[in-house]
Amino acid sequence: MNLENININEDIEIDDGTNKSIISEEQEDVSKASDVWKYFTKDINYKQNKKAKCNHCGITYTCTAGATTNLKKHIKSKHSSSEKMQEMSIKDILKAVPKWKYNNDEMLKCLVKWIIVNQHSFTIVEEPAFADLIYALQPDAKLISADTVKRKIMDLYESNINKVKESFKNITGKISFTIDIWTSPSAKSFLSLTAHYIDDDWKLNNVLVDFIQIFGKHMGENIKNAFMLGINKLSIQNKIMGITTDNASNNLTFVDALAKENNSFQKDNHFRCFAHVINLCVQDALKELDDKLSRLRTLLNKIHHSPQRQEKLSFNCELHGINNLKVVLDVSTRWNSTFDMINRALYLKEALNSLALSEKDLKNFIITDDEWSELEKVKLFLEKFKEITVLMSGSLYPTLSMLIPLYNALIDHTEDYISEGEEENEGEDGNESEDEIGNDNEESTIKKAAMNCRVKLLHYYNKTNDACIIVTILDPRLKMEYYNDEIFLNVYNTTYSNSNSSSTLNNSLNNEYKNSITSKVFKRKRTQEIDEFQAYFLSPVCDESVDPLQWWKINQSQFPRLAKMAMDYLAIPSTSVPSEECFSISKNLITDKRNKLAGKTIRSCMCLKSWISGSLSDLFE
Repeated sequence: MNLENININEDIEIDDGTNKSIISEEQEDVSKASDVWKYFTKDINYKQNKKAKCNHCGITYTCTAGATTNLKKHIKSKHSSSEKMQEMSIKDILKAVPKWKYNNDEMLKCLVKWIIVNQHSFTIVEEPAFADLIYALQPDAKLISADTVKRKIMDLYESNINKVKESFKNITGKISFTIDIWTSPSAKSFLSLTAHYIDDDWKLNNVLVDFIQIFGKHMGENIKNAFMLGINKLSIQNKIMGITTDNASNNLTFVDALAKENNSFQKDNHFRCFAHVINLCVQDALKELDDKLSRLRTLLNKIHHSPQRQEKLSFNCELHGINNLKVVLDVSTRWNSTFDMINRALYLKEALNSLALSEKDLKNFIITDDEWSELEKVKLFLEKFKEITVLMSGSLYPTLSMLIPLYNALIDHTEDYISEGEEENEGEDGNESEDEIGNDNEESTIKKAAMNCRVKLLHYYNKTNDACIIVTILDPRLKMEYYNDEIFLNVYNTTYSNSNSSSTLNNSLNNEYKNSITSKVFKRKRTQEIDEFQAYFLSPVCDESVDPLQWWKINQSQFPRLAKMAMDYLAIPSTSVPSEECFSISKNLITDKRNKLAGKTIRSCMCLKSWISGSLSDLFE
């Protein structure tokens, strides 16, 4: 070997039988100190200046003669915890992670909660396929019987009553209620009692307070006893603001009985469900329109009850490039189903015409162009009622403040149809064709329907109470501005004012303070209160897109007394829909096949589902 040609900085492989490499002195130093370079980064000119920077704190050290001792000292003195973490092996990390331990009691709690929320049968825990699923997920699981599920549900209800009671105790404002009665397939009657209140964060809450079995006739006294049982249980009998019910006569006797027993409840704060009022009004209108709908009903019935015709309708939908939708049949007790029937038929018009023309048995029920035109007008007449019903059936935003404005909107709507018919009659010249006479009859029919509807609307409009006015005033989108409306002024001057004069409400704040309703509502005793009231009215009326609850949340410090009133009044619901919705849920719990549940068990399941799924869910975390 020629030693003169050897570069001492090159690796030299020596065959010593182990196939190992010999490295240069510098690389050997680096190799021995390789762990250090996990924490330091060499300078770009390291070979010349031997400098390295700490990855953690950025300090720079010089490695004299390539030594890394000072780097190691820095790591141990300044970053010992980081070093330990870097040195941890995967085994060490796994050991450091707490070991998960299966808890059968926690699993059973979740299982019971799942059964309640999804309304499963208690016997689901005894089904072999369900057990197989649980054991596949956790072989150590221990399931329970259906009877034990029932017992745990009853215990959960009883153990959480005090929590619910405490949550109601912390409510700042008053509480309003909706009630309704339902009879199950097993002939058990239940009172659904729902509470509505605004919390300190200005959110509107609705909670099922109780689902109580009623024994005997649905008399006012029995309803009152069930109602008092529900509110006494939660100690909220002195926080009643308003009660919303349907228009059944037994609810009027219930209100009378409640006012006699409970001094905190004012009889005037009973509200008729607006959705129910609309139903009564439209039903009166539909009596006049029934003949116009009979041919359509027959056609749709013949299609609905024939699978073959449904298939043909589906084919015709595709042929005419419209969505394949089924026909809708109306139910006599639900006017909105009549609107849905007409609306769907108008959408399927071309497909229905094609089907009727193609079948001999349906040719007598072909809808003519004039009849389709009539149906379109009926739809437009009913559409306003549908929109308002949907709007007022909401439970997460204030609705009572819109009651009087929407009453007026519907009255105006009916009067538009009445005046339209009168104008056309005035324009008659006596030389009408048969078609024109038919059209006059059509307009006359819709006019009669509108007149029937208007009479019923005015009947219930005149039954609205002072609270309906107060809550409108407390809506920052409306205030007193709305009451320039002639219909309101008429009702105000003839019904609400104690004055015998015929003067009307105007924009003068001084006059507003003098009228009886304002005095009654705001009970001014101190100049400070009047100043607050005046400042509220001088502030701009909000845009309709503004959330009134959020407005009061922001402005409550400026108007503290009015804010307290708003918290009480804006929570009053205009419909009893929230209570009625409970019955839709209960129909899944109590079926023809599952009809032997005891009243107390049904009560526990219904209340727990509402509490766990709704605004009291925090109590069950």
